[in-house]
Amino acid sequence: MHKEAELIHQKNMLMLKILWGFFAIANIVNLIVEGKLAPVYPLVGLILLALLTGVVLQKRWASFTMLLTVCFLFVFFYFLITGDPYLPNFIFMALAPLLSLFYHDFRAVLLSGILFILSSVYFFFTYQEVLFPGLQGREVSYLISYGVFITAFSVIHTKLTRNLWRRAGQSEERLRTILDSVSIGIWTLDLSTMKADVSDGFEQLTGFSAKSFRSNSNQFDELVYPEDEEQFHKFQQEMIIGRRSAVSEYRIICRNGTVKWVQNRGTPYFNHLNHMVRLEGVMIDITDRKQMEEKIEHLAYHDELTGLPNRTLFSKRFEEYASQGKLSLAVLFIDLNDFKEVNDTFGHDAGDLLLKDIANRLTGIVREQDMVCRLGGDEFLVLLVDIDETRVVKVADRIKASLSEGYLYQGYRLTAGASIGFSVAPSGTGDLEEMIRQADEAMYGAKKSRVRQYLSQQEGVASHEA
Repeated sequence: MHKEAELIHQKNMLMLKILWGFFAIANIVNLIVEGKLAPVYPLVGLILLALLTGVVLQKRWASFTMLLTVCFLFVFFYFLITGDPYLPNFIFMALAPLLSLFYHDFRAVLLSGILFILSSVYFFFTYQEVLFPGLQGREVSYLISYGVFITAFSVIHTKLTRNLWRRAGQSEERLRTILDSVSIGIWTLDLSTMKADVSDGFEQLTGFSAKSFRSNSNQFDELVYPEDEEQFHKFQQEMIIGRRSAVSEYRIICRNGTVKWVQNRGTPYFNHLNHMVRLEGVMIDITDRKQMEEKIEHLAYHDELTGLPNRTLFSKRFEEYASQGKLSLAVLFIDLNDFKEVNDTFGHDAGDLLLKDIANRLTGIVREQDMVCRLGGDEFLVLLVDIDETRVVKVADRIKASLSEGYLYQGYRLTAGASIGFSVAPSGTGDLEEMIRQADEAMYGAKKSRVRQYLSQQEGVASHEA
């Protein structure tokens, strides 16, 4: 059934109950006042109400049933007044147009107003001496005016109410759109029954249906990522034991196995005796935000091109080892040879790919406790831990041998040898800036030696050719 038709049907059901109530009360009052039931309208009322009940329970033609119900309301008053032409009965009929406001439907309101005006005119002239003794025929205009006024009032009230409902519906739709876009689930936990109730947003958030949360109160615990269980339990304790609102961020495992970050906000509620009766809150998907934070944090400590630690993280790791003062530390300063020629000849894309390849090779040579850092350009630092000078030289030789193998780029083999200098702090408590300076000087010494060797070779070739 359409949503609007379902709403009208629900109102039809309630109006039917009201009619049965009127019918019962009218008969009870008649028994009390007259000492007997009227000979006609109880039977007619039963027949009409039985027919109307059958139509309403069919749940079909909701709008038609609504209009039929309004008509039956006046038919009921017709038999009530004709059976007992008593002024209070007419006054009750005058309230029927207001009763039709219950539908908030222009059709029901207008039909009720028209039927009231017609019924008023009929009863005025038919039972004038009984219902309206002393009134002249022209004074029926007062009843007609009342009917017009109450109808106009009902129409205006219905219009204002429907406008408010439409705005509320639009606001609700916008809110639902926002909630759906940010994946929000609203939850409630009844502490007396330990039964959980969640909104439909939890299915979008977790993949589990709202029904599964209602039937399994442990579903929340089962969602939590194993490493974040302690964080989740602290969140619960802060609300239940601390008796205050709490906010927690942790990971959950969705039904399809996907891991998401969520922010859970919960608040305890208390009854008039200050006893905690339930917990309520919202769970929000913050995976995108967390990934952005992790990316920003990664960029703060890593080189964007190669993914290697930057100078900040390198210094931080050095300070951690130096504070222990137990292991010997060595710093290697690496400067690539002929890297500028690669950029000039093949372009910066080739140079970037070469730097990435070199970063992977350096990382593969050192141990897990060591660290490779890109200073910028074609300069790298390597931190070696628990190592002596002899082994440092061997590491430097392995690095040179690896880099001399070159890198294949579009069918061309690119090579970028390295000049390496190092500094060793046997006590493990050296000053990083000083060690880098010493390693840098040693590297430049190696680079000068390479240049002199190259020039010497060139002179030897020239002499031989002469």
